[in-house]
Amino acid sequence: MPITVHHLTPTFRPHDALGVHTKNLHGLVTNVGNRSLIWSGERRSPAPAKHWRRFKTERSGRDLLIYQAATGSEMVEEILLRQETLIVNYHNITPAHYFDQLAPNLAFELRQGREQLSRMAKRARMAIADSEFNASELRALGFANVLTIPVLADFGKRVERKPRTEPVLRGSQWLFVGRLVPNKAQHDLIVALAAYRELYDSEATLTLVGGGLPSYQKKLQDLLSELGISEAVRMVGVVSEEEKRDYFRSADIYLSLSDHEGYGVPLVEAMHHGLPVVAFDVAAVGETVGKSGLLLLEKKPTNVAAVIFEVLSDPKVYQSIVASGLDRSKELSYHYSAKAFIEALSPLLYD
Repeated sequence: MPITVHHLTPTFRPHDALGVHTKNLHGLVTNVGNRSLIWSGERRSPAPAKHWRRFKTERSGRDLLIYQAATGSEMVEEILLRQETLIVNYHNITPAHYFDQLAPNLAFELRQGREQLSRMAKRARMAIADSEFNASELRALGFANVLTIPVLADFGKRVERKPRTEPVLRGSQWLFVGRLVPNKAQHDLIVALAAYRELYDSEATLTLVGGGLPSYQKKLQDLLSELGISEAVRMVGVVSEEEKRDYFRSADIYLSLSDHEGYGVPLVEAMHHGLPVVAFDVAAVGETVGKSGLLLLEKKPTNVAAVIFEVLSDPKVYQSIVASGLDRSKELSYHYSAKAFIEALSPLLYD
């Protein structure tokens, strides 16, 4: 007999990585014949999520709870008291020190999240991490049954892009997708762009897609003014999926200098849409990109600029990275992850 699956998530925003994954997992469970409900820690969450306090009235003792661990949440205390089977789906909790100065309340929630994660180790029947980097953190906390399955993200049809036959020497367009927060290190992207404009291409531009902390955005704007390149960087905020596709279509290269990534969904999305990826090799970035992009061991601006120029000035290098990236994105596709999730959950979906 099918059971009810309760997806519990601290936040539910349908267009960010956590929200997309939760919504896709909800759909996957529904499609195989189970009742599926999403409960959000935020009071005003868009459908199909409901506020988690209503979850307290849903008690059968035999249903399945899937907690999406990404930050601290008061719902964890309720989960620890319940008797239903628990699976922890771990997406990494950003180290709190990145936010101590700019967002102390968020820093508190992140520290709370790591403490709560350790308390769920013995309670959980299974844990699913979206990278081996995240899986190793879970094992270190005492989780015994840990699987690694990439994020459930369907990027749709690839954008149309003609093969590069000529170097991009003027007006190159760089792209980065991610929240405007210190650990994503958009400040390093800006400094690298300034170096590139001085050394190779005075018309190069950078587009930053994603909302975030106003205090950090102000620091970025101050940095742009200091470097005199305010006109070269666009911070476009949160955009629709179609708008994001347009940014992938118009970009020449995807650059990530993030200091901490538990997986890196936009890295996969960039490869899927045929962009060459250059990324700082830290945390799970190297694992996600594999051998399908250029990984940087350090972030000295002139060295980053030199690598970008190497890619953009040589069409053969450019197309080689694009081709390997397309192959890598298939290995991390929605269909692969969906199959792995069904195989992992099937023994628990029927009583």
